[in-house]
Amino acid sequence: MSQFIVSSLAVLVMAIVFVSKWRALKKSLSVVEESDKLKMAVLQQEVMGSSVPTLSGDAIIQLLELWGVILVGVRLVYDISSIVYRKFILNLTELADYTKELREQYVMIYNSSHGFKYISLLVALLLGLFMTGICLKDRLLKAMALLLISFFLISFVLLGMQTVTVGDYRIGIVWSSLIFHFTETFGLLGLGIYLRRRYVGV
Repeated sequence: MSQFIVSSLAVLVMAIVFVSKWRALKKSLSVVEESDKLKMAVLQQEVMGSSVPTLSGDAIIQLLELWGVILVGVRLVYDISSIVYRKFILNLTELADYTKELREQYVMIYNSSHGFKYISLLVALLLGLFMTGICLKDRLLKAMALLLISFFLISFVLLGMQTVTVGDYRIGIVWSSLIFHFTETFGLLGLGIYLRRRYVGV
């Protein structure tokens, strides 16, 4: 219940941020006539030059809508599926004798199958990254999206879970989970910093 409440609040905050920025951008563009947009595009090209790719206001709105659907809609689907999947594993453990060996086996199953839980949101994030790269004609963004999905699939299929013993505790390291959380946090933060510095027009 606590996880559901925290996730719901996070999704609500993200939705408010995206909607407010979308409405502000729409309002700004509504006061500019179509003929003036063309003049602004020419002026933007003259000031920034051809070496810095720029986007129109309408294109930025489309990217904003794309990332809004990914970070709000797909995140909501991910949170719900995570809760349902955890409940499924707990129900599965109740079907057999609750011995220590069996308990460890179910923990292994839960940790090793994390990829199924993460892959929907990760694919959505990387699709957004790839589409952003297409819109900006940025090869680096497209290459990063392909590289990250390759790492995720390799770790999910081949690496599985590595177990590390710390004192009396056994800690399972799921590489697909690490790649997902790295992309979800540091990856998005790095993308924001990169876009802000590289693309002045965006």
